[in-house]
Amino acid sequence: MVKKDYGQFQIEQLNPIQIEAALKKRSLIYLPLGAMEWHGMHLPIGLDSLTSHGVCLRAAEKTGGLVMPPLYYGMTGSIWHHPYTILIEEEEVLLQILMTTLQRLETDNIEKVVIFTGHFALKQLEMLARLEERWNAQKRVLDVIVMSISECPNVTMKADHGAIFETSILAQIKPGLVRLENLPDKDVEPANDPEGNSMGDHRRDRNNVLFGVFGDDPRFYDKDEAETLFDTIVEWVAEIVE
Repeated sequence: MVKKDYGQFQIEQLNPIQIEAALKKRSLIYLPLGAMEWHGMHLPIGLDSLTSHGVCLRAAEKTGGLVMPPLYYGMTGSIWHHPYTILIEEEEVLLQILMTTLQRLETDNIEKVVIFTGHFALKQLEMLARLEERWNAQKRVLDVIVMSISECPNVTMKADHGAIFETSILAQIKPGLVRLENLPDKDVEPANDPEGNSMGDHRRDRNNVLFGVFGDDPRFYDKDEAETLFDTIVEWVAEIVE
């Protein structure tokens, strides 16, 4: 399969003439959000940002517009203490970054911004919901849409943390970063507790083969299922934006 180049949609790679030409066709900016978190031995810590950026690039291909670089900081969640995890506790820290970004884009006469988050800790989603409501209530020229990768209504696979959902999404964007071989063979030992709970505290045990992974076992990754999942999410984003 030939690797596709999405550089034409990445605003940081473009000069002002290219930016203005693209925005003349569609005055739309995607702003991908993520975090730096432990996602298990098989996935990179920047997964949330990588997935949100990848989805936005493919949506932009369908809708037009440009994509900002992803933000690699997100709000805190229950795994804040896991290794190589850097999360923000204070809402105002991220809120100010987002508000400044929106204000500057509005100054450049952008008509619509899609804030798309691949990090869906409850605090993050609550903060973004408040931001969207307050901004749009002001009847500004720039319209804001907030979306989360966890909220697509058209998929059957439940969003998770480092488990089969997030593994499947990243595999469609950066397959070389998914290293399932770092995990023991799925037949070696069970990933869940005796009751079959994949979200329990046993996943916080460093001796668990899926330490820090919450959700269905990623070792059962299915390529066809993953492709369908990813395509469905991209189509959902494009339809909402259109």
